[in-house]
Amino acid sequence: MTEKSNKIICPSCGAENLPGTLFCVQCGTYLPSGGPLRTEPLPEQEETQGRRDGAEAGGTTNGKALSIEVEILNTGRKVLLSAEWEILVGRLDAAHGIFPELDLTTDGGLEQGVSRRHSRIYTRDNVCFIEDLDSTNGTFLNGERLTPYLPYTFRDGDILMLGTMRLKINIHHS
Repeated sequence: MTEKSNKIICPSCGAENLPGTLFCVQCGTYLPSGGPLRTEPLPEQEETQGRRDGAEAGGTTNGKALSIEVEILNTGRKVLLSAEWEILVGRLDAAHGIFPELDLTTDGGLEQGVSRRHSRIYTRDNVCFIEDLDSTNGTFLNGERLTPYLPYTFRDGDILMLGTMRLKINIHHS
């Protein structure tokens, strides 16, 4: 008699976790436990009403690309990122398969309390969001600590703090 495996597979690293586990034991990613997730399409009429200013989903509006420049204030390094995809912010950990699009390792990330999977940045309908990924030392937007896994909007010129590392955000429309 074989027993069917009810293990939860982590969507980030592929590790197997026991049923009922909320966070991956390997990488710390939140594990949805209510069965397979899916998004029901909206009827076309509702979909067009929900959009603002004719903006498309993702990092474009009226054919113009949206990019996010992040300035690491303690080192002065500037990184230009495309807002078309989700941006993982954190520290590189090749041993655990963590390769953030914005890697803050060389900027003193470890010493300043940046987690490997600290936060994520993404856009929807030309609005920029940051979400703390339950980091150890927290993510702050203009001095306000963010609640983990709750998206917050940010604007051009805002200051983010990951642990004690300060980042200035500049949003470019090209």
